[in-house]
Amino acid sequence: MWKLEKAGEISIKAKAMKGGSSSNTLSIEELRNFFISYHSLYNYEHFSGKDGVKKIMQRLGTVQYDVLNMVGRNPDLVLQSRVKNYRAVFLEELLYRERFLADGWDKEMSIYLMSDWKNFSRIREQSKKSTAQVLNYRGQEEALQYLTQVINEIKKRGPLASREIKLGATEKHSWGHRQISGAAMDYLFSEGILGIHKKQNTQKIYDLCENLIPGKILNAPDKFKTEDDFLEWYFYRRIGSLGAALIKNGTAWLGYFLGDSTTRRRIFKTLEEKKKIIPMIVPELNEVFYIQNTSKVFINSKTQYDGIARFLAPLDNLLWDRAMIRKVFNFEYSWEVYVPQAKRKYGYYVLPVLYKNKLIARVEFEKYNKGKPLSVKNWWWEKYYSECNKKIKSEINSAVKRGLLNFANYLEAEGVEKESLSLPFA
Repeated sequence: MWKLEKAGEISIKAKAMKGGSSSNTLSIEELRNFFISYHSLYNYEHFSGKDGVKKIMQRLGTVQYDVLNMVGRNPDLVLQSRVKNYRAVFLEELLYRERFLADGWDKEMSIYLMSDWKNFSRIREQSKKSTAQVLNYRGQEEALQYLTQVINEIKKRGPLASREIKLGATEKHSWGHRQISGAAMDYLFSEGILGIHKKQNTQKIYDLCENLIPGKILNAPDKFKTEDDFLEWYFYRRIGSLGAALIKNGTAWLGYFLGDSTTRRRIFKTLEEKKKIIPMIVPELNEVFYIQNTSKVFINSKTQYDGIARFLAPLDNLLWDRAMIRKVFNFEYSWEVYVPQAKRKYGYYVLPVLYKNKLIARVEFEKYNKGKPLSVKNWWWEKYYSECNKKIKSEINSAVKRGLLNFANYLEAEGVEKESLSLPFA
């Protein structure tokens, strides 16, 4: 007998126990297939080029941003695994030339659809309060006295980097901004007064949002009459970013408003009653996963695998809920970039390797330098590979080689080092 602990789950599991619709029940294998199909990780037939970036972003809603660049930044890595012939310049153009996408806080720092910008007004209000608290904690609240001066400088001189406004150094702290201008601009960005005009490597060039955001978006009210209207939209949207979500606490719910389990259960119940989300019971795990009603088409999808292994971003949407990945994919993953070297189990910037619906290995690439070939620094096979027969291993090895060549193409590298195409890796 299953444990029925939470009110929101009792009715769902009870229905299944009484012989509810089999269409709402999935095996672990079917759930894995759903995830891979939803995230378009079986083949590249649906998304190609810059138009493909637009389409996958409309499905996922958001990708997490991180400044580290070993073989591309995190959003580039998310997109190259899903979009045929992806190039980093596509993302730059969609962000800073076409303004189809925007930088902002969602699940941590993220990139999302510009059309959603107005609907994030409550997130920006929370971000503004949080940024003020952080500056106060660091003894850098002096920066808040210079907000008007920073705005006037940009009005007068146009888009500026923080280093171009000389306001002096902040109070010394082990983390955060070193210059008052940087702290002030960060606060104004969190509030939605400043936006990012462009980036020069990791350096943000700021401008007033009124100069960056189309007027029909900037001046429009958000679409929510009540707080619950917003919460329903925001939870529904996060489920879409994940593909399928557990209602329980976890890293999938990082961000403002989403972390409170009582609120989450209440909103999930409402979304289910409105038939916007549907529960999928996985008896083998004794778990209920929720998907958007429109995502049913990805259940038992007949998509054919293209024979190319994927290298997933460390902050890939599929990996947001690490506990779920451990249960569903039998893959324990931790991003070790902030772990002291002596305590790392694997390496500094390690990417999971996907073959069909299995996470089969981990790879650490050498930092990519333009004009050089792609080079594998370290490779670790999962137990699954060692248990495969010779025929399956051969198929996996071929998929990995194709994956390496495809990854090199994304980087516009000079091919792949000969040694890095030798399998099995140590």
